[in-house]
Amino acid sequence: MRKPLFLLLLLLAGCSAATRYTINVNVLSFIPQNQRSINIPTGYYLVVYPSLEGQQVPLPISMDILEQGQISIQGRLTNTGATPMNGSYEIRLAPDSDTNLNDNSGGDVGLGSTNFSVAAGQSSNINTTVQLSASQNSAAYNIIKSGSFRIALKVEANSNGGLFELTGARVSVTGRPFAVIK
Repeated sequence: MRKPLFLLLLLLAGCSAATRYTINVNVLSFIPQNQRSINIPTGYYLVVYPSLEGQQVPLPISMDILEQGQISIQGRLTNTGATPMNGSYEIRLAPDSDTNLNDNSGGDVGLGSTNFSVAAGQSSNINTTVQLSASQNSAAYNIIKSGSFRIALKVEANSNGGLFELTGARVSVTGRPFAVIK
């Protein structure tokens, strides 16, 4: 009788209110392989990718106490035209209930805005990482705290044509799954 009780206490000691979990969500795995690139036509072009509704991302467990988060986007821009391709991209984040990630209403926010310029016939890698906490990008931090949210990438370009390929998209959160009364 003492041995099972001892084992139970040992297991419970490994999971306390101070235990922190880090959840890494591969957002790219939600997007089908054939939808991970955007053809950029000639002229001015604006797209919210993968769609205006964004990609819904449910966290596998909820965190009562979210300490920090991070969003990372990787991709490749290829200029297929004869003139420079200039533009910008921005990570868009919204509560699960917001289905238009480009109207700045309903709770959607933009973060990590980055400009690019790719010479004719050249390619350029993009890599953006945004830190989230109660004091850094707090609006996005509060959206992720809800446990289910939407994410998208807004791309604007002026060019003779090109291609944008999304090669990585991750959301990482660290926190505790339950709060304790102190």
